[in-house]
Amino acid sequence: MKFQKMRSLAAFVLTAVLLLQMFPVMVSAEAPTVADPQIISATISPSTVQTGNSFEASIRFYHDDTEINKYAKSAIIKVSSPNGAIRIKKNEFTILESQISPTDTEEGDGLYYTLYMPENYLTYSGSGPGVLQFSITYYTSNDASKGTEIETKNKISIRKTLIPGEGSADNTVRVDENSSTPTIISGTSATVGIPLISGDTLEDAQIEVKLPAEPKILLTSAGSVYTMSFVSGEKKYLNLPLRVDSSVAAGIYPITLTINGKEVTAYLQVLDSAQGKGGVMIDSYKLDRSTIYSGSTFRMDLVLKNTGSQTYHNINAALDGLATESFTVVGSLDRKSVASLAPGATATISFNMQAASKMETGNYAVGVNLTSDEVTEAVATKVFVSVVGTGDSSGGKPIIIIENYSFGGTSVTGGKTFPLSLRFRNANTSTAIQNLKITITSTADEDTGGVFTPANSSNTFFISKLGAGASIDKSIELYPKADAKPKSYGIDVKFEYESSADTKHEQITATETISIPLTQPDRFEVTNAEVQGPIQMGTDGQLSISYVNKGKSTVYNLSVLLEGNFTAPETNIYIGNVESGSSDSYDTTLTPTEEGTLQGKATITYEDPNGETREIIKEFSCEVQPAMPVDQGGMGPDISEPMPEQSSGIPIWIWVLILAVVAGGAAAVVLIRRKRVAKRQALLEQEDDYDDVQPQTPELQDGQHQNEDQP
Repeated sequence: MKFQKMRSLAAFVLTAVLLLQMFPVMVSAEAPTVADPQIISATISPSTVQTGNSFEASIRFYHDDTEINKYAKSAIIKVSSPNGAIRIKKNEFTILESQISPTDTEEGDGLYYTLYMPENYLTYSGSGPGVLQFSITYYTSNDASKGTEIETKNKISIRKTLIPGEGSADNTVRVDENSSTPTIISGTSATVGIPLISGDTLEDAQIEVKLPAEPKILLTSAGSVYTMSFVSGEKKYLNLPLRVDSSVAAGIYPITLTINGKEVTAYLQVLDSAQGKGGVMIDSYKLDRSTIYSGSTFRMDLVLKNTGSQTYHNINAALDGLATESFTVVGSLDRKSVASLAPGATATISFNMQAASKMETGNYAVGVNLTSDEVTEAVATKVFVSVVGTGDSSGGKPIIIIENYSFGGTSVTGGKTFPLSLRFRNANTSTAIQNLKITITSTADEDTGGVFTPANSSNTFFISKLGAGASIDKSIELYPKADAKPKSYGIDVKFEYESSADTKHEQITATETISIPLTQPDRFEVTNAEVQGPIQMGTDGQLSISYVNKGKSTVYNLSVLLEGNFTAPETNIYIGNVESGSSDSYDTTLTPTEEGTLQGKATITYEDPNGETREIIKEFSCEVQPAMPVDQGGMGPDISEPMPEQSSGIPIWIWVLILAVVAGGAAAVVLIRRKRVAKRQALLEQEDDYDDVQPQTPELQDGQHQNEDQP
């Protein structure tokens, strides 16, 4: 009897397996990556737009990419004005499949579609160039809400200048701070690209390159003057063929670019041969203001990056070469640490510093020594800080500087008002300042026209007189946009004043830019931590921990520590960074060590956008049943015992499928028997009514019996 049950169970399992093979298996394909689109035409009406006027725009896009041509059925285009010169009433448009021209059109291969924005959607509000940025997302369905987004390595974004501006356009070419510092290995030759962005369209801009005089970093080209053209808001690379002598120490060195008569400082990172093979290095650095005056304070941010293939722990960055006659650290130690860095991960550390009051104009080196648990010998590198001396280099004219400023912490939060306190100083110790006007505005960048606005106050201060060497404190309440992206934003402080020694009352103007980091509230959540059970001794249970980052900032260095009466492949797991809006789960197997109840605890730790370590603890448990009994023959489990509701060996859904197969088979047997009974009954009735007529019998096949319907 037991053998018959086992044979029946094996037959049902085989049937279930054969049925499963009839269903398709879903395999996730690799997300296609796409090329960049192009804008082949852009027209506005009226053709000349004045400040405050509305206008309409028609933008024709062209995209030639195999994956896009194959999969795209619709697109969503989000429109923004990166410099804030155009007010946009509706910023999201849907392009349907019927509006997308197919391939092999008269215009040529690829996809063509037009975005039309009516006049009441666009208003020119600034005197600078009217630039629109288009972020395009393609979908596999004509209904984007039901379709799947075609993922790309980078979000597709393209800009177009529609209005040239009214004479006050920003034609300044600057180094793109969001790009990594270009690198070259000491003792080698290579072409490095300096990332540049122009605030306006420039034709045939003349760029003169001046390399640092002391280290042996040389241009290998015949000349040092290059010609480049820029479209407003476009990022382009100035490609420099360089040769670096093997004697040049690792560090970040300044490169002076004179663009149409104005100087811009770019940076080049030189790596030694060991750093070139991977490890922790300074990827880039940034100062919180555009000009560092002697005697002023500033913040220096260093971005550390792990370029190796292993995780580094307890990374220390120590500043070297500090002295009272040059730079000193204010309010903290001259070293900062990072707990760990996974391969490819980055971390930012900051130092508040002060330049000595007697420093002269020039570039000054600050040494940085990097160590970790895995690297005992310090890796030395250098960064350079450009200082403007405030002596009599200005010909006796007074210089107003921002001596220091504070905003209530290490960062501000989007949507929450904060106080900005500034101390202004007349750096000239012999000449007073009069009729000083200070204007504070939010700096426009490539993403927004500015995120800070005054809260219930004016953004202008007026001081009738500021004595020689004197200082004055001012404060203002600012409100950052609630939906601003987490990053550092600039604030422009413009000075307009006169020298008291100048009888002609010549107006002197200057502008300083300071930087304020903005973060968003931490909304990282662990939504679930559970073990599927019950499980049996000797088998594994599945633990799943689900998490989601609902905030607008990335959380860093997520890790999970597991504790309890079980064993696992790993109990201390490093996951890494979780981007804003991302959700995922960590899954692993747990093997119980005792019967009864499996009890465990998961400690989830991460660093919030402010660098503070956060901790979430989730407990989990499930029933642990005894191991399945084995029959006396030792051939396997005793299937005469009641089948558990869920077995760790065979998932419950297989049992459901088997039962469905059994039920279907039983129904088929009943149906066949009913048909046979009905057939016999019909024959009997035929014999009763027509005794003299023999029932017609079909011709028998070989091996078929006359009485096959008899039991």
